[in-house]
Amino acid sequence: MSDYYNLRVKSTNDRPKSILKQSPLHPTNETDTILLKRQSFSKSKLRVSINLPDNEISLKKSGQLRILGCDSERYSGSGICRGKAPLRSTVSMPRIDCQSYRITRSVLEVLRELNADILALQDVKAEEEKGMKPLSDLADALGMNYVFAESWAPEYGNAIMSKWPIKSWNIQKIFDDSDFRNVLKATIDVPRVGELNFFCTHLDHLDENWRMKQINAIIQSSDKPHILAGGLNSLDETDYSTERWTEIVKYYEEMGKPIPKFEVMKYLKSKEYTDAKDFAGECESVVMIAKGQSVQGTCKYGTRVDYVLSSSDSPYKFVPGSYSVFSSKGTSDHHIVKVDLVKVDTVPHEYVNKKRQDSKHKVVRITHSNPNKGVWKIDT
Repeated sequence: MSDYYNLRVKSTNDRPKSILKQSPLHPTNETDTILLKRQSFSKSKLRVSINLPDNEISLKKSGQLRILGCDSERYSGSGICRGKAPLRSTVSMPRIDCQSYRITRSVLEVLRELNADILALQDVKAEEEKGMKPLSDLADALGMNYVFAESWAPEYGNAIMSKWPIKSWNIQKIFDDSDFRNVLKATIDVPRVGELNFFCTHLDHLDENWRMKQINAIIQSSDKPHILAGGLNSLDETDYSTERWTEIVKYYEEMGKPIPKFEVMKYLKSKEYTDAKDFAGECESVVMIAKGQSVQGTCKYGTRVDYVLSSSDSPYKFVPGSYSVFSSKGTSDHHIVKVDLVKVDTVPHEYVNKKRQDSKHKVVRITHSNPNKGVWKIDT
């Protein structure tokens, strides 16, 4: 995929003005589509990323499909992924403002290092009057397509960036029209692998009851297998010991913040969502783990509020030992969460063994002979 594109940004005609906008990188005809796929396939591996605002979420790179999460006060974006073997995807990166060249450049450097195939961003700044900058500049420099959905202000919202073509996308207001939060849903066309449904969201930061309404609305409207990433702003009780939880509650009370709760994660687990955290590997030493806590925190309070989850029917599975939290290196007030994914397809038994009724798994992997080229292999 080329590194830069000089096309104009324009909002889609069939969406409310200023609500959903796509990048100029999307191909306009079949020939462009084929060319885009060839170019991107020759230079990249599959990765996914996201980014959220105020202590929300961020993603990181991976060799496999990796999902990451983090939040920044300077640039709204979330997640990144990069990989070596299976598909990889990054899911989230912190909110980033990109107000100055120096800061924007720093964010770009971090994302380039993460080398994600897909980025999920929250609290991203994109001004329509300025050609969707600074989001469009970032996407252009990374050679990525993007879609943007405004949230609490016309120029701020959620975004998904992808090195692969974004086949379709839509925005859903969560819970109701009075709620400015949204979930941005995109279907990524992964070369030789198939479609990946990727959702990027950022839930309310104050009220767990409201967050429950929001997450329920997202689940009720989602009838396809998907990866959900973003700042859920809710905790998971399994992350903390009783003593640690008592400390957290006391700290939040002293800060004058609402007492943390874990109803959202309990609800998602009851719906059989898989938490990427359960596939944790080595931790980056820079990101500390508090005493009485089983995972690294993703926000400045030391707790985990940024997540990457897969629906029970998703063909994309988390790779054991691939989940970890990486430092956002000062580009966000949230750290970067990353996890690798591998797509597992079911091969009809007639193609495997006529006498067997069981299915066989096919794993698509990526290896690299050099930094710029990935070679896809199928293990059966």
